[in-house]
Amino acid sequence: MLSFVSDTDGRPAVDLSEMLRVFGAVQNTTVHDEHREHQETVNLNAEHLALEAKVAALQEIVRRQDALLAKAEEREQWLQERLERSQQQMQALIHQSGDNTKPSRRKWWWPW
Repeated sequence: MLSFVSDTDGRPAVDLSEMLRVFGAVQNTTVHDEHREHQETVNLNAEHLALEAKVAALQEIVRRQDALLAKAEEREQWLQERLERSQQQMQALIHQSGDNTKPSRRKWWWPW
């Protein structure tokens, strides 16, 4: 238990010798703090290196996905052009065959 004394202005205060008696002498913790800070720095550096490796791996994945996307877009463009040519050929054949023949009338014996 701490005992209080009054300072020169009459306010309560604790004498330093009383603090030392209850809590003990203050130890020099700067060496311990420096060691702890060094260990934290080492841990942060290791974490930083691990994160850099993850970023590099993710960048490689993005690069590969971009390449796949570019190939897919090229393939889609090629297929689109081929589809348009096929449609043009079909239209030309329809017009060509429509000019030469008359629509046939359904015969009474045809089931369709």
